[in-house]
Amino acid sequence: MHAFVGLLFGMFAIGVMQLILATAMPFIVQEIGGSELYSWVFSSYMLASIAAIPLFSKLADIYGKRRFYILGMMVFALGSLYGALASTMPHLIGARVIQGFGAGIITPVSMAMVTDMFPPEKRGNMIGMFSFVQLLANLLSPPLGSFITKELGWTWIFLLNLGMVFFSVTLVALARGTQKSKLDLKLKEVDIFGGLLFGGFCLLAVLLSNKVSAQAGESSLSLLNSGSFLLLAAWILAGVLLFYNEKRQKNPIIKTEFFKVKILRRSLISAVLAGAIMYGLVTILPLCGVILNQLGYQLNESRVLLFFMVGITLGLLAGSRLSKLRLSQAPRYLWVALSLSSILLLYSIQAENIIGFSLFSIMTGLSTGGIMATFLINSQNAVQSEDRTVLSGLVQLGRYFGASVGITLLVGMLPEVGAISGIDQFLGTFVVLVALSITGLINELI
Repeated sequence: MHAFVGLLFGMFAIGVMQLILATAMPFIVQEIGGSELYSWVFSSYMLASIAAIPLFSKLADIYGKRRFYILGMMVFALGSLYGALASTMPHLIGARVIQGFGAGIITPVSMAMVTDMFPPEKRGNMIGMFSFVQLLANLLSPPLGSFITKELGWTWIFLLNLGMVFFSVTLVALARGTQKSKLDLKLKEVDIFGGLLFGGFCLLAVLLSNKVSAQAGESSLSLLNSGSFLLLAAWILAGVLLFYNEKRQKNPIIKTEFFKVKILRRSLISAVLAGAIMYGLVTILPLCGVILNQLGYQLNESRVLLFFMVGITLGLLAGSRLSKLRLSQAPRYLWVALSLSSILLLYSIQAENIIGFSLFSIMTGLSTGGIMATFLINSQNAVQSEDRTVLSGLVQLGRYFGASVGITLLVGMLPEVGAISGIDQFLGTFVVLVALSITGLINELI
């Protein structure tokens, strides 16, 4: 049981770090500069996790999960220590890369360890505890981030996180009876090249998104110049190579057969879009809150983010209930709700209707959370048990990929953070949000 408590602390440390840092970043960038690299603090974390998840989830099955959990937590701790010492934006981004790589090792291993620790009849309740911890992190992080930053200083975000990480590692390392189940798989059968290709594919997508959104934000007449075309060509080439590599792999990272099943194809595309919307809003809403507060409104960085995360939390809970009722049309209606709420969110920010903005932030979170719960459960119900682990990993990778691109797109529509002076400068960002939501609805309809 000690090991399980340690796992909960570890997942809480990772979950709370993301949201606390999102709340604090508007103030961090004022102190250390580097506002042009703002989105990379978040995108780099996601990209590093994407690179680590496919490889280390397989290696942990071969060589033992607990040792890789401890390895991942120590890597994450190193990133937290580096972050506390960072004095410039490039150093902070470097710390986030290390943290993301550690989190990419930890996340899949944690769930697998729970499966090893408990018999089938208890696993559901224990996995439910993980969900509860994540929901708790969603609600506590915005006010905690604001308090720590203003009262203690932003470096304490990393130092306090470091304490939770070491407590988690201690409990897991000292616990006895943690099983080390091993997969009948050899190292040479692990799709290392596929992992590298997928990482490169995601990185090129982020670079291309950054290029296009920056040019759109500057109202450039040509969204695709020669540099953009080169990135686009490289991205397409990486995608083609990845597809052919995965087709011939015995244990692929991306099982291409999944895309032949409509419900799975819809779910995977929804994972990418929902990840883009959720993490993109987590990144830009605190910035929006700071500007609203400066304009004299009774909102700030933590309150705006808290409204959205309350919606996400309620949406995840409601979505789980809807999925149990097996309402096949639920995702479609949720995407309709998200499209409408994002349009109303755009209207309210344009009209500077703060009550409406707060309300529609909750509605947008509610719809997004519901979508994230339903596509995961519906996709799991559509495959055989032996494919569920692979599908879960692919959904997670899709969500992280969407997050890295979504953050880049939404932040890229803004001027440099230090140059933001009015709420009207967020309109382009919310237009992109509407476009992503409508794309999700179209995906459900076709």
